[in-house]
Amino acid sequence: MNIQNKPKRRGDILYELVSSIKRIKDIPTLPKILSKISEEMGNDDYSIKDIGELMSLDISFSSRILRMVNSPFYGFPQRIYSIKHAIVLLGANVLKSIVISTSVFTIMKEAMEGLWEHSLFCAFTAKYIAAMLLNGSDKKGNKMSKENGIADADMMFSAGLMHDIGKVITAIAFRDDFKKIMIIAEEDKRPLTDIEHDILNISHDQLGYMLAKEWNLPSSIYLPIKYHHNVNLASEFKTETAILNLSDFLTRAMGIGYSGNTYIEKINTDTVNILNIDLNFIKNIVEEVYPFKNELSIFD
Repeated sequence: MNIQNKPKRRGDILYELVSSIKRIKDIPTLPKILSKISEEMGNDDYSIKDIGELMSLDISFSSRILRMVNSPFYGFPQRIYSIKHAIVLLGANVLKSIVISTSVFTIMKEAMEGLWEHSLFCAFTAKYIAAMLLNGSDKKGNKMSKENGIADADMMFSAGLMHDIGKVITAIAFRDDFKKIMIIAEEDKRPLTDIEHDILNISHDQLGYMLAKEWNLPSSIYLPIKYHHNVNLASEFKTETAILNLSDFLTRAMGIGYSGNTYIEKINTDTVNILNIDLNFIKNIVEEVYPFKNELSIFD
């Protein structure tokens, strides 16, 4: 389907995009698993045994969860051997974050080469930055202001992993247009979102926002996804949006994975101001996270 050759009102295009998202066969796995687990965890006396059994229904899914939990990206000091053990150690909020993260693995790997690696590293960087903001200093002891607000590190991991999920939607639902976008992105030195708007009249950040809402994910995830290329437009979760913007920028600047094109814009001044950080802090973040690029093979 090529939207560009079919003049339509913007509302009609958005309706068609939403309808296409709902028809994608590979995506419903996430809401089914997440809704069941979320419903169970909504009870104050939720059963670890019942949740473990739900998660164990899909062996490959359970395996990915354990690999994520035991990876350096989460950094637990002891090895976790079972889903039930993971639930006991992690708690509800962290577990939900990992469920979301591991659920998008397959579709992301299949949709675009390098996107999973880019997204996973962006997720790790976002989690790391959020943890540094929470602690009020980086590992080198550089003090940071806490006036920027507090972002949940594990929620930022999920937002980071899913920030480019809109590209998966384009690749699956609008394959011809996606190929065209990728070709132009290789040739033009301009933001990918501009190219997407030229072809589809919508960009991956907006598509990702639509999908995340369709999945009934928290607004602390879907709003930063929506504005991670337009931080100045965010009226809520500004700190989370700024962290996501910075993590995406740094991951692309470090050349880790592939996000769709090689264009690297200047660092966003709104992000720097919202987080109340300086270039020295950003340099230290890069030095701390870059060595973890060698751990990306854990999901191969």
